Amino acid sequence: MDALLKDLLKQHCDRDGCPNEGTKRCSGCKTVYYCSENCQKSAWAAHKKGCQINAMLNKFNDEHAARLAADTTKPSKKKCTGCGVKFDEEYYIDEGPCPDCGYVACESCSCHNSRGSCYCEKSNFGHKYCEREPQYYHISSRTGRLYKGDYHPDTTTSEIDHETHPELFEKEPRECNNCGEVKYCLLKSAMR
Repeated sequence: MDALLKDLLKQHCDRDGCPNEGTKRCSGCKTVYYCSENCQKSAWAAHKKGCQINAMLNKFNDEHAARLAADTTKPSKKKCTGCGVKFDEEYYIDEGPCPDCGYVACESCSCHNSRGSCYCEKSNFGHKYCEREPQYYHISSRTGRLYKGDYHPDTTTSEIDHETHPELFEKEPRECNNCGEVKYCLLKSAMR
């Protein structure tokens, strides 16, 4: 990743006028970052109401995600899981259902080479996220949760690899927490 991209991915301190990088996340709302406890305290009056609202939303979203994650029923293959259109001669399944969760996408819901997000937490239509470059859209459409596991991009599909960018990877190979393969994994700091 180049320096500009790394800078864009940084979280900046949420206190008005503070130019520092925010490295400490608000434990209440989990949406803003501060560079220090002093900045967090001085911004509390302005942040308090939004923090309480976001904390309630997070609690609701967590409960909703837990209910959805517990639901293991696979969607019907007779209609598109994305838009609900029933399949007939005019509509067809673009590339078949996800082999893991059964999510089915019609041609309209498939976008060029990207097929949207299926229900899987660690892959998309059978393609493991850990083998790709980190992207903001690596997410489960069922729970709305971002993938937060390891990444070890495949050198055939990525410009980021251990040989050309060793500074972005851990020093030693280890078992990936997603696929179980022993690989050089990206540093968490390289994924922000």
